Amino acid sequence: MCRKQHGAAFATYANFARTDLVYVSGEDSLTSFQSSEGITRKFCRVCGSNIEWCHGESRVAIALAAIDTLWVPETIAELHIEDRACWDRSRSS
Repeated sequence: MCRKQHGAAFATYANFARTDLVYVSGEDSLTSFQSSEGITRKFCRVCGSNIEWCHGESRVAIALAAIDTLWVPETIAELHIEDRACWDRSRSS
């Protein structure tokens, strides 16, 4: 689903507590849809940019490409690597 959403070999997200996320502008331009069971995705209905996805109410994942300011994560984890595209040779098996 992430490859299809981003049109790329993988997607990069920052995961936050929902209470730590504050939109300072443009939230009224977001729309959401349920992409799969229990997963809600938001995107900009003006430009189509992928913004966030969530499973449940407490956590939210923000597409890193949507962040305009410098952000350095404390930890980095690769998830779902078993589902990577067959043509993605950037990582060894």
